[in-house]
Amino acid sequence: MPDDPLMWWHAAASARSTEVWAGIAAGMIYVYHKSPLARSGRIAEAAVSGLLAYSAGSWAAEFAGVTEPVAVILVSSVGYLVLDLTRSIVADREILKDIISRKLGGGGNG
Repeated sequence: MPDDPLMWWHAAASARSTEVWAGIAAGMIYVYHKSPLARSGRIAEAAVSGLLAYSAGSWAAEFAGVTEPVAVILVSSVGYLVLDLTRSIVADREILKDIISRKLGGGGNG
């Protein structure tokens, strides 16, 4: 491997097609605009979403039987929706207590 420190970036960028990069960017933009967090939090969520789409996109495309550009959009967007749902459940302590209570057999109504 050459001693050029930018070689890893070139390898990572050229490992995906332009369409896949456009799909990753679309998913990241969706996450950035849907996030209720402050700007730094939205940037972090979008970055994690993009990295997840980059790393799991080809597997998701094969698994779902869709093209890789479609898969990366789905991975980044659906990943954010799962995170948002989890954040909503954890933020509402009463619902969380009720779910745990029912799972442990102590729920009152059932």
